[in-house]
Amino acid sequence: MATWEDLDNESESNEEEVEDEAKIAMALVATVENKDESSDAESCTDSETETEVYSKLSISELVDSIKELLSLYENQSSELKKVKQHYIKLVKLHDSTKNEMEVLQYEYNNLKIVTEKGVNKPMSEHDAALQEFINA
Repeated sequence: MATWEDLDNESESNEEEVEDEAKIAMALVATVENKDESSDAESCTDSETETEVYSKLSISELVDSIKELLSLYENQSSELKKVKQHYIKLVKLHDSTKNEMEVLQYEYNNLKIVTEKGVNKPMSEHDAALQEFINA
């Protein structure tokens, strides 16, 4: 069973993946824009690697993809918050139930001790008279 740390780490890695994908998409958009701007002026610097196109998607398709990724991220984030809240409620319920069980176990042990002492104790005259009255 996964712990909250595992789930947090998993959500962080998912967040990192989403962020990486968003960064790549934004880099592609920036690359396309830079290519359009610098298409007139050729430079001999290392900027040639910056104008390399990794995808043939249009800018609107990239923006739609980013919006979809952000929407998925928001949905997953809100679901995780709900699950965490439910988990916290269950932990509180578990703790209160555990405390109740400990109290009941303590009371049971005390009752058991009192009962065992009462069985071994000889009856007084009053107790014997009461017992006879009850049985009669």
